[in-house]
Amino acid sequence: MRVVVLCADPAGAEFVDGSVPAILRDLGCDVICARFDLGGLDEAALVRRSPAIVVVDAGDEVERAHLCLRRLGSFAPLAEVPALVALTLPRLPAFDFSRGASDFILKPVVPAELYARLRQLDWKSAVFGTDESVKVGELVIDIAGYEASLRGRKLELTRQEFELLRFLAQQRGRVFTRDQLLQKVWGAKYEGGTRTVDIHVRRLRAKLGATVGSLIETVRNVGYKMRGTGATGDGG
Repeated sequence: MRVVVLCADPAGAEFVDGSVPAILRDLGCDVICARFDLGGLDEAALVRRSPAIVVVDAGDEVERAHLCLRRLGSFAPLAEVPALVALTLPRLPAFDFSRGASDFILKPVVPAELYARLRQLDWKSAVFGTDESVKVGELVIDIAGYEASLRGRKLELTRQEFELLRFLAQQRGRVFTRDQLLQKVWGAKYEGGTRTVDIHVRRLRAKLGATVGSLIETVRNVGYKMRGTGATGDGG
């Protein structure tokens, strides 16, 4: 698993026993260390091989953690990568979980707990598909069972909402015009207008919530597509 660790002193932290980078290496992770301000990160390399998790090793520095999370949100190669924040217990009440953290862990870090939280975040953000199911982050589409769930909760979808969601999820990253979606999801004999697609996309986004619903992107003057990776925050 590839992990980016952001901290105050990346050069020093890498070689300190019990530090987050050292623990991660002992766990077999491929670790990249950088400063809270993201300085020194190779954007091109991160795009070529995206990390599974970002760990913000904040400790007592809560305000730095907040600023770091804000920077991550606008740093394209890491904007959608889950972020785990490491904090000390006394500073935990001051941390604002609405800033974009996917999870947290207390310092000093227990290696077994860190490993478990990394695996959980990696699973939540995973994307895969088979003939019977498709998983995009925390959205799971059971094709064989004809139902979809988000964070383990079944979504109440109409037949056409399910079919549209299934089709876009199975064709992640590809853009389809409204006419193409009508033909492939509703069928060649459907006589309704393309406005039907817009209505169903709007309803799907509402049922998925703001964060996960944003997976379905509007491509201006073309149509719609589903992004290849998901976010895991709470939707509204």
